[in-house]
Amino acid sequence: MVIRSHGSKRGLRAALLFALGVALQACVAARPAPAPVVDLKARSDEAQAACRAKPLVNYVARAKCLNDAAMIAAPTVENPDLFRRALNARIEIATRVDKKEITPEEGASQYADIQARLTEEGKARLANGE
Repeated sequence: MVIRSHGSKRGLRAALLFALGVALQACVAARPAPAPVVDLKARSDEAQAACRAKPLVNYVARAKCLNDAAMIAAPTVENPDLFRRALNARIEIATRVDKKEITPEEGASQYADIQARLTEEGKARLANGE
């Protein structure tokens, strides 16, 4: 079928644009909403528990698993740079434990100290309005 009038072309063009708009709107509407903060933290906690439940092969593998689990809640952290420093410290300490440079207990203590310092730095930033 050949459409010869200008009015019909305009109507066809409008119909195509309308159909395209509806299709694009459906794509946007189908996008899932971001997970609530509580859900992300709960999923992260569950994933970390699953890491700890796995048999310990080596400390670096465990640290990587824990870091991956922690990353689930990364969008909820207030200080992403401090968060990354904690994740990096976990890997560095795990590497030293695997190399037998420090004991697992010393590593756990060092990591707890680092976390405490980073928490204090985060609180100081909040108090200073950063």
